[in-house]
Amino acid sequence: MTFAGQAAGLDGKANLVCAAVDVIACTNGPGCREGSANSFELPQFMFVDFKNQRIHATDETGIDIVSQIRNSEITEQQIILQGTENHRGWSATIDKTNGKMTIASLGSGASFMIFGACTDR
Repeated sequence: MTFAGQAAGLDGKANLVCAAVDVIACTNGPGCREGSANSFELPQFMFVDFKNQRIHATDETGIDIVSQIRNSEITEQQIILQGTENHRGWSATIDKTNGKMTIASLGSGASFMIFGACTDR
């Protein structure tokens, strides 16, 4: 079922490519900094594979990063994904109407908020 205003392919079935645009990183003590994914050595592009329930990215050194999607929920407005990686919990929300994405990655000593967008193309 496609809801009014839903972007084509943002249904939680078609694989997605997502781009990180803005990042906020916070640490214990000195506070938070803003920048690009590159400035925090985070991958700029991520690929969401719904069939295999994983997110795949390649960092700037060429190392593949694969994170299993441990929990997912698809509502009328959002795709919500959750998992763990490198002793951190993460949660991603993708707006089905416009593809805007927000990811929170939380761990001991440092946390990241990543803002970007996803498309099925």
